[in-house]
Amino acid sequence: MTSFPRRPRTAEEARCQRMLDKAPSFVWKRFADGVELRARLFAPAGHSPQAFAPAVMFFHGGMWALEYNEEFVSWAMHLAHRGIVCVLPEYRTHACYEVTAEEIIQDGLDAWKWIHHNAAGLGIDQDRITLAGADAGGLMALNAAMQPLLETRRWWQLGSKDVLPLSPACVAILRGVVDVDAPEARMLNVKAEMENPDVINPCALLRRHLPPLFCAHGMADPLLDFEMREWFCEEWRQLGNTAELLLCPNGDHTLTHFEVNPAVFEQILLAWEAFMVEQGIWPESAVEGRALME
Repeated sequence: MTSFPRRPRTAEEARCQRMLDKAPSFVWKRFADGVELRARLFAPAGHSPQAFAPAVMFFHGGMWALEYNEEFVSWAMHLAHRGIVCVLPEYRTHACYEVTAEEIIQDGLDAWKWIHHNAAGLGIDQDRITLAGADAGGLMALNAAMQPLLETRRWWQLGSKDVLPLSPACVAILRGVVDVDAPEARMLNVKAEMENPDVINPCALLRRHLPPLFCAHGMADPLLDFEMREWFCEEWRQLGNTAELLLCPNGDHTLTHFEVNPAVFEQILLAWEAFMVEQGIWPESAVEGRALME
């Protein structure tokens, strides 16, 4: 397995990368050829295994063609001050490893199972873990959160019973990919590398009993159509699930980057916080009604 490192393109990316490198980390997945994937932890001050705190696992964007491990560092630092543990896992991409779309998606599923299994040791409440991601990372978060119902049968029963799969408390997508059949997802190469792309396609996995969804998208995004996110959130709701869509008129494809558009960054983060508090997943903020940049 070959790895291809990437240099930060801007001073801000370099700063976030330095912060990422300084964060405590754990090897969460190892391969037979010696490759290791690490997860970086951003935790509240004084955090301990007894904290039982809510958590977010962030899957970075880059459409698997660019490596953006540092994309959610600003988000993680803010949320850690809010009492929320943030985990930023490395996962294999086309940019850095010779892997297929199916292997990348499996990394996302494995990372979700890893954080759920190790929640107690990380001081995390197993029932308050949110999966979040941008573009292809959003696809990975959705795929992990939307696993199909498991049908169980017993020889002494005439019928069958649907069993809910392992599910996060919430899923959040920030300009997330919601349809692998759409032209915008062509560079992910899913259709060429998977026999049955529908097994990971969020549009094909829509069902009842899904976790709450928070979706934010820039209306000025030239790469990902905001109307597709509108349709997806409406379908989510029509099935009896909870979804909130935030459309940012001034947001483009860089809406996750604080240094590019801090006003949009703040708009999304405050709306997401309000949604999570309303769902009972995050605690109330100690400081209400104040802008992040004041």
